[in-house]
Amino acid sequence: MSDITLTATQRQTLLSLTSVTSLFNRTQGRLNTGKKVNSVTDNAQAFFQAQSLSSRSSNILSAKSTIDQSIQSVQAALTATSAVSALLGQLQGVLQAARGASLSNRISATQQFQTIGNQLSQLVKDASFQGLNILTSTAVSLTTQFSERTAATLSITGYNLVATGTANSRTLFTQAAAFKANGNLIFSAIVGDSTLANKAAGFSQLDLTGTQAGVGTVKASIAQAIFEGAINRISSAISQLNAVSSALGTNVAILQARSNFSTNYSNTLTSGASALTLADLNTEAANSQALTLRQQLGIQSLSVSGQQNSSILTLLR
Repeated sequence: MSDITLTATQRQTLLSLTSVTSLFNRTQGRLNTGKKVNSVTDNAQAFFQAQSLSSRSSNILSAKSTIDQSIQSVQAALTATSAVSALLGQLQGVLQAARGASLSNRISATQQFQTIGNQLSQLVKDASFQGLNILTSTAVSLTTQFSERTAATLSITGYNLVATGTANSRTLFTQAAAFKANGNLIFSAIVGDSTLANKAAGFSQLDLTGTQAGVGTVKASIAQAIFEGAINRISSAISQLNAVSSALGTNVAILQARSNFSTNYSNTLTSGASALTLADLNTEAANSQALTLRQQLGIQSLSVSGQQNSSILTLLR
């Protein structure tokens, strides 16, 4: 190039074209990506700030997925408590019906009572979500991490609604050891008590009229006490279940609030990152047209300059 002589005007025009081309390429890049900051060389401060905000947004959304799974776990337990409530209502109905029923109906009621109680236990054991059941063990704990901060957690301690012992305030029947290890209902534990258990093997023995003859039939006064005790135990179980459902509902509300917050917060972070990096496409489109015109003018200027040199050469000939 050192052997080629250009006029000052031509050199200035070429420099201008080079600058315009660089600006045009940058503008096209912004139009293609929609961003004014695509790499650290475009704007180091904005690039790293946006990267930090985007990373934070990703972490929040990752935690949100865990929160949503926790919501489903607790919802599964709540669904089970609703079904258990219906079964307790049925137990209560069977008990009330047996209270003044005939012998044959009381025998039938005993079977119904035991069947419902057994199904209640099986229902609770089926209320698991992804292998976690917070209704069958007090050793289970559902811990949800809301963010990278160690304090931002919620722990939900499990219940054992079908516990085999009575020394457990987180079971369904807190007044009696109501279930066997296999989950079957212990009829006498619900219908009887420590003094009447052996006398309450079934409703058939509980004759309130005092007219039923037969070995094992209890007195009307004792039968009345047994029915009253059973009704109280089931009523207490319903109250206990309502308390469990209320606690689980509160936890669901907390988890849902955190999930909504995570969604909104993530959107805020993403918007902040976008404000640092996104290009104004209207402005960039206008710039592209202006730069295209400048390129055309520069090329035309070089063409005119070349024509002038050609005219001088013609004169010399």
